[in-house]
Amino acid sequence: MKQRILRWIGRHDLAAFFLLAIGLSFALLFPGLFLFRRDDTLGQILGLLLGRIGVYSPVLAGIAVAHVGRPERDRPAAPRRVLVFLAVWLIAAAVHTASLHGEAEPGTPLVALIILSLPVALLPAFVVASAFSRSGGVRRLLSTLVRPRGSVVVYLIALLTFPVIHIVGVSVTSFANGDRWLPRVTHLGDLVPMSLITFLSVLFFSGGINEESGWRGFAQKRLQARFSPLVANLILWVMLVVWHIPNDLVQYRHGGYLLVRLALYPCITILFGWLYNRTQGSTMAPALAHASMNTMNPLVSLLPITPAGNGLLVGLTVVVIVADRMWRRLPGDHGAAHGGSDSREDPALMAFSER
Repeated sequence: MKQRILRWIGRHDLAAFFLLAIGLSFALLFPGLFLFRRDDTLGQILGLLLGRIGVYSPVLAGIAVAHVGRPERDRPAAPRRVLVFLAVWLIAAAVHTASLHGEAEPGTPLVALIILSLPVALLPAFVVASAFSRSGGVRRLLSTLVRPRGSVVVYLIALLTFPVIHIVGVSVTSFANGDRWLPRVTHLGDLVPMSLITFLSVLFFSGGINEESGWRGFAQKRLQARFSPLVANLILWVMLVVWHIPNDLVQYRHGGYLLVRLALYPCITILFGWLYNRTQGSTMAPALAHASMNTMNPLVSLLPITPAGNGLLVGLTVVVIVADRMWRRLPGDHGAAHGGSDSREDPALMAFSER
């Protein structure tokens, strides 16, 4: 029975990925969000832990299916994997502690936040360190987390696109209403560290490497071996809408779901996919864009989402579709298409791993 399941996964890797990613998400997020009491400390802790693991389902599913598809262990585990694991674990724990500290009740002991953050930080540490896995399939899936590809300009676009959309949208709306072009910024000393903590928290835990390593590094790469980038990203958008259902039942219970998920999220998905392709299949580019986008959420009172900003988002999406002719299939040797340059091991990564 086990061998039959493994053979099915090997033959239907995309279907297995989507089933595992969505199934694991639903199995963990629904209890985490709706089962445990929020006025109880233990319930809050269990809900947090289940939620953190649940949103890691895309990359965990990608690792599992990639290992089944390429299970060979062709060289011993590198000592660098342990060092990378420890470094990411400590950094992620510090980020998670700082994030919890900003949300916790006044007087919450710092040591309690650290103790809670240490196991949560194992998730990004495991994923990043798995770029040095003994499994060839897992190494190829995660290699661009430690050795990103592509132009620096594309990474700057990933970081700045959504802040610029918000700023321009607010400026246009304010100008049309006869108000100040930009709101007056106060308490800048608090705003900058808060934004940095939010950015790093999303990158590590809630939209960066946990999502994009699976959606882009695994699913988009395989979809683009069969379809054009435009079709591949529209398929991916449908899967993302389904995957987000547990979160959206909470986030959009007061409205806005149709606008965000059904009208704007196709554009966001295509833009993330464009960044992935522009960097020859580097997961870090869409991961940074995702973190940058979600960093704008705490700033919504200062830089709200406006119709002008939404129009700019749609317009930018049309521009990248036309400019890159995203309705055409990628070349067979493209790094963002499964079976292209990803079929060859990165010599630099191998050398780095074996030191």
